[in-house]
Amino acid sequence: MRWRPARPAPADPARRRAPGAAVKFSVATICLPTVDIPGCIAEVRAAGFGGIEWRVEPRPGSIRDPRPAHPYLVDHHATLPLDVATVEAVARDTRAAGLDVIGLAPYIEVGDTEMLRLACDLANAAGAPQIRLQAPRISRTGKSYSDLFERTVAFFGEIEAAARAAGIRALLEIHHNTICPSASLAHRVVSRFDPAYVGVIYDLGNFVFEGYEAHELALDLLGEYLGHVHLKNAAHFRSPGGGWQAAWTPLEDGEVDVPRVLGLIRQRGYTGWVSVEDLSLDRSPLATLRHNAAQLREWDLLH
Repeated sequence: MRWRPARPAPADPARRRAPGAAVKFSVATICLPTVDIPGCIAEVRAAGFGGIEWRVEPRPGSIRDPRPAHPYLVDHHATLPLDVATVEAVARDTRAAGLDVIGLAPYIEVGDTEMLRLACDLANAAGAPQIRLQAPRISRTGKSYSDLFERTVAFFGEIEAAARAAGIRALLEIHHNTICPSASLAHRVVSRFDPAYVGVIYDLGNFVFEGYEAHELALDLLGEYLGHVHLKNAAHFRSPGGGWQAAWTPLEDGEVDVPRVLGLIRQRGYTGWVSVEDLSLDRSPLATLRHNAAQLREWDLLH
């Protein structure tokens, strides 16, 4: 059983177009785990998206989860290695197909200066304007929020300097099970740094799990720190043992009213990239990619 929020009857798709400035749609390769790198480029182009946000492999042993947080994180084929020459070649192939490399999604633990510098080098090799960062997860460290916050802010001083030197922007992803699950907690970290080099990834689906704030308030708070958008959806389901649990859903079938929220983002003048990062398991990854392209067209968002 799924909890569904009350909504008005669906409007005609032509009338649901999100108002405001236009945004551009890309695909985050984390949601294409079964597709190799050349296939990923071909499939994203064929689906009609304009860019790719490439996942970068973590440093061996850097992620200390007892089990993967999602099935897609196991044996992932659309992941770039930690090798500058390979990343440069993949970026060249991506652009040859008419797609932009809109960013890289590496895994950088707080305090890992070596990985931070490598990620900046990889971004420069790819010609990518931004890299993704995540805040510490309390479940991995067992430390208090206050301690992790102070360490994160200190590391962001290094991040800002590295991003400035590389000529890129480092973006903190709002993510559940981290110390930055909401716009306000992410803003508390980034607000002391230059928004030209440090910003926030606004992740629509992650809010369903934890950290939801009214989107109007959250977007106004972030202001110029809004650097990127991740598009996915989720809903709460009855657990077999009782209670409710959040799980990923198709874009059109979760608790996030996607056209409305994208409309709010566009109304605030955002004209950057929106990366589809669908982690739902209702379809195969390729079927999901094609379905989402069709759904965005039905909403008159992807052209």
